[in-house]
Amino acid sequence: MDLDMAHVRAFVRAADRLHFGQAARDLSLSQQALSARISRLETGLGVKLFVRGARGVSLTSAGRRFLAPARRLLVAGDQAVASARPSVRPLRMSVWGSLFFPAQTIRTLTGGEEGPQLEAGVCRDLPDAVAALRDSVINVALGRISRGADIASLARRLIRLDAMAVIVSVEHPLAEHAELTPDDLRGTPLWLPAPLESLDFLRQFVERFGLDGRFGGLDLGPYHIPWLLHEEPRQAAVVPAHLTSLGGSSLRLIPLVDPTPLYGSSLLWSPDQRHAELDRLLRRVDTAIEQHGWLRYDKNRHWLPQVEQADVAALTTPRHG
Repeated sequence: MDLDMAHVRAFVRAADRLHFGQAARDLSLSQQALSARISRLETGLGVKLFVRGARGVSLTSAGRRFLAPARRLLVAGDQAVASARPSVRPLRMSVWGSLFFPAQTIRTLTGGEEGPQLEAGVCRDLPDAVAALRDSVINVALGRISRGADIASLARRLIRLDAMAVIVSVEHPLAEHAELTPDDLRGTPLWLPAPLESLDFLRQFVERFGLDGRFGGLDLGPYHIPWLLHEEPRQAAVVPAHLTSLGGSSLRLIPLVDPTPLYGSSLLWSPDQRHAELDRLLRRVDTAIEQHGWLRYDKNRHWLPQVEQADVAALTTPRHG
């Protein structure tokens, strides 16, 4: 049979989500239209790809066998379209974790004449980025990898470790300190942009040092923090230490030491990716790491969450063969 790429894309997204409603929203389809595409694919293949039951959706054995080749087919289709176009396609990137300012990393990697041609957008979270990569909606994603993330089929690279600091109102009792340790923050409520269970980095930080993390309501981005701390001057927020201009004279940005928490940023992409601009992007990463010390780490001075610990260990483990 001749496979319809729209049907294959519907199957792959539904397989990633295991939820027809969510998959349909991702593809800007009605759930009925998504189900119809998958049904036509199943009819053409002569097998059932999903088991639909009261407890949800799961892949059949045929669906599990079909998934990896279907992913490769989508990648090959995108590459075939790209090869027919004479101009260089921009690299499509999505970022997540706006509170930790990935935009600064992108500016460093794309500036100047030697920078890659890039189209950058924002996705909701890591699972959304992974789904977009697997469906070839984007070429590469940038953000922090959380514990338990399903990224086994993707290539990844830790590219940056950012020192974290605490930001407080000038009215806060800690505002006059030149430096603070994480232990100094005990008794200070830390503002959180989401419930603690959904924040891997901040959850590990709060749990490790016995701190009080409090969900502050709707996350409107990092520039919302000054307003929040003005309204609740006894609270504090943890942000990258390079944000020296955030908040102006009404706030104090105080380095965290003994130890300094480090927040990791990684690139994710499909190992089948053959985009020339990705190679250029990775070369810029090498240059930035060398010039700016993006992966500087000292086990005696810094604290790393579990994922970053593993990534740093992988970078320093000698390769044999």
